[in-house]
Amino acid sequence: MDIDRYLGPGHRTAALVTSHGLRTADAAVRLAEVERFHERREELAASLTRRWGAPYHWGLQTVRLRTGTEEIPEPWAGLSLRADDVYLWRTDRAPQPADQGPPADQGPPADRAPGTDPVGEYGRWVALGVADRDPCDEVRLLLVVTDTDPP
Repeated sequence: MDIDRYLGPGHRTAALVTSHGLRTADAAVRLAEVERFHERREELAASLTRRWGAPYHWGLQTVRLRTGTEEIPEPWAGLSLRADDVYLWRTDRAPQPADQGPPADQGPPADRAPGTDPVGEYGRWVALGVADRDPCDEVRLLLVVTDTDPP
């Protein structure tokens, strides 16, 4: 997969894979398909981990709850309504141990000045999750790339 095409400014959400016919499917069929989507997420996460190191496994429930009392920036607000959790990478950081949550903004890495990143990855967050919260909608494997820090 050519992830570089998603690394532009702002944010972009792409459905990498979308189910078909699950809106009206039996609950057992939907559950089996959701499990398959989670397996595909794991496969893709392994590839992204080779590129950016171990991801953060970030639960979105608290973000979802906070949308009721405060303004959460996009794409995080919308993502929290669609997925329960995501794998999250910071593309300009050294690899971090998994499951520690996103780090506070620490400025540019010492070896890279702002505006000098030829690939366009500086300051980007990459999130990978399965949008399966709405039983009346299709299941999607989502890739989100953004320069907006997680809340």
